[in-house]
Amino acid sequence: MSVKRGLVAAAGAIAVAAAVAAGFVAWQTPGGPARVGDGIGMTDNISTNGNSTDPFTPIPDQNLPALRDSSLKVEKVVEGLSAPTSMVFIGNDIMITQKNDGNVRLVIDGSLQRDSSLTFDVESASERGLLGVAYADDKVFFFLTESGNFDTRNRVYRYDLQDGELLNKAMILDLPGTPGPMHHGGKIGIGPDGNLYAVIGDLNRDGMLQNYPNGPAPDDTSVILKVDFEGRPAANTLSGNDMLASYYAYGIRNSFGMDFDPQTGMLWATENGPDAYDELNVVEPGFNSGWERVMGPISRTSAREGDLVIFDGAHYADPAFSWRQRVAVTDIEFLNSTALGGYSYNVFVGDFNNGSLYYFEVNDERDGLVLEGALSDLVADNDNELSAITLGTGFGGITDIETGPDGNLYVLSYRGAIYRIMPAR
Repeated sequence: MSVKRGLVAAAGAIAVAAAVAAGFVAWQTPGGPARVGDGIGMTDNISTNGNSTDPFTPIPDQNLPALRDSSLKVEKVVEGLSAPTSMVFIGNDIMITQKNDGNVRLVIDGSLQRDSSLTFDVESASERGLLGVAYADDKVFFFLTESGNFDTRNRVYRYDLQDGELLNKAMILDLPGTPGPMHHGGKIGIGPDGNLYAVIGDLNRDGMLQNYPNGPAPDDTSVILKVDFEGRPAANTLSGNDMLASYYAYGIRNSFGMDFDPQTGMLWATENGPDAYDELNVVEPGFNSGWERVMGPISRTSAREGDLVIFDGAHYADPAFSWRQRVAVTDIEFLNSTALGGYSYNVFVGDFNNGSLYYFEVNDERDGLVLEGALSDLVADNDNELSAITLGTGFGGITDIETGPDGNLYVLSYRGAIYRIMPAR
């Protein structure tokens, strides 16, 4: 296996105590602090040679998810989590966020550590909570909802990872959290350009960013933000309003998933419809997804592009794919690996309502999907069409999907487990 940089050393036990209150947390063994080094970024290429040591021991389970490809198998490799929302690999180890209790959990040497490595005081009603985590360049980022001073806010905090410790806690984004309590988004990731991308939903607001021309001015809702590691605007795509400098995309009802195509660097994202037309979108700079005027293909609505709020530098585009029946799509992952053969560099999408894993082949231009027959209209209109794109079932509410350092696919389930999809050989 080769990655850009790996984990320097693993920890045997975790000590936090007063370190959390002081704004940092250290992983420690009885002999002193362990060192946690750089892991895998969203755009790192992964190759496998079969010589690496597998840190995981499969956990027996008589009710494993089912896959429709006999060349693959699924294993449970982690259990005991509570309402997990996001995960990120740091070397061979995994950092996981838990929505309701605000705990950050670690999987070290294949084992879930008993104690939390860090706990945030979160507001967890409905879709609020500890929602996202990202890692790059010795920095860890968390997206969470907090309440205080009679207000509820969504915030992104940055920690420096130095000599095995999380130091120098800094808030880099302070975003609205009301009225909510739904549609907070919360996924974050590092782009191939080295910037931080964060998605936040509409919070049930009706403004210009939700395509109401006479609505309130832009207010950091329904957007994908692109900022540097200090939180400074880095999108610089839209013009006409001072608030637009950090907006990479807008018109987004809510999203639980983003990923970058490892071959082109293009951002793709999922979006949740109200009662129909969940979406998978190719998100070019300045993308207006159309909410609250459009969900699904615009041709299936009464709206026209002229009904949308189009800022200077913005554009509307139809989804790359839509689900006519609401499934609550969540994360998207390009398998950035050759370990699963023909699945390499193609798209996996999870859902929450059914616990299903969908698979799509990307076209040669890598700007859309290869779909034929009844799916050539880019919409799954019924159960038969839904079945045609379903690779796996029974995952129990998928919240994150990641390519692991071994090149296999890892699926995080809200019911408290991580599953690994790998060759059946």
